[in-house]
Amino acid sequence: MHMKTVFLGTSWESVEALKVLHNDPYFEIVCVITSPDKPVGRKQILSKSDVKIFAEKAKIPVVHTESNREKYNEVLKKYKPEIGVCKAFGEIVPNEFLENLRYGCINIHFSILPKYRGAVPIQKAILNGEKETGISIMLMSQNLDEGDVLKISKEKIKKDDTNITLRKRLVNRSSKILIPTLKDWINGKITPQKQDHSKATYCWQKDISKEKAKILWNNYEPEYIERMVRALLPWPIAWTEWNRKRIQIFDVDIVKCDEQGNPGDLIVRENSLLFKTINNERCINVKELKIEGKKKMTTIEALRGKTFAQAHSKPDSV
Repeated sequence: MHMKTVFLGTSWESVEALKVLHNDPYFEIVCVITSPDKPVGRKQILSKSDVKIFAEKAKIPVVHTESNREKYNEVLKKYKPEIGVCKAFGEIVPNEFLENLRYGCINIHFSILPKYRGAVPIQKAILNGEKETGISIMLMSQNLDEGDVLKISKEKIKKDDTNITLRKRLVNRSSKILIPTLKDWINGKITPQKQDHSKATYCWQKDISKEKAKILWNNYEPEYIERMVRALLPWPIAWTEWNRKRIQIFDVDIVKCDEQGNPGDLIVRENSLLFKTINNERCINVKELKIEGKKKMTTIEALRGKTFAQAHSKPDSV
């Protein structure tokens, strides 16, 4: 028996889910639905999605639905899929399409639903100082991440986790639990669990915009700033302005400091760049940064130049 499967996705993490489905003989990927080719980079080169690249190499038919109901209906008529699997797709799927799949459309969402429904659950979990997050494998519904849940797998958030490191672990774990969960669902071994909608929280792409990535030294505790830096990699990257230059910050820790100054003031020690915060005794120690117009560098590399010559200096022994 082959389960006729349609896959919906776009990014590299979608590819990992598609790979395990493609490698399992039980599932026949009849087609892939992904975003159209888009201009990328400064030269605006027309580029395929990661999912499309994989699908073409694997000789799987590719469809661009572009939120068009008729195109979804054409997929149903032409390929007759029995189940759908979705990961990081980025398009609203029509309800009639979901209802015409015998086993529904299964979505892989990186949070413990109903908490953090929406586009950026990993970033928000880190920003908010959560101790754990997870993977919810759920039935898609017309409304955002409101469908019944088939399985939840929890994952601890490490103190040094970034959006990059945590996402990689979640992608790896979801690839391992996806196939067993789908087979249990198809074979009637799972009873879907309804979400408690009264406990739902939401996160939106605009929550991590370039504007929201600006560090507000007078408003944010040092612990929140440290979490910002970890959560906003690899985009949009936490940033601040100093001496009329934008500085993107990639890696920091929190250190004790007794130097006088106002939040946002920069103190240069022999091998350290310290930003004062609203906590007089705790500074943000910048370890990796990118100064406007220059390449990314370590603090030691940055201090060799003259960019921070006007900052307040302290000997390293203080």
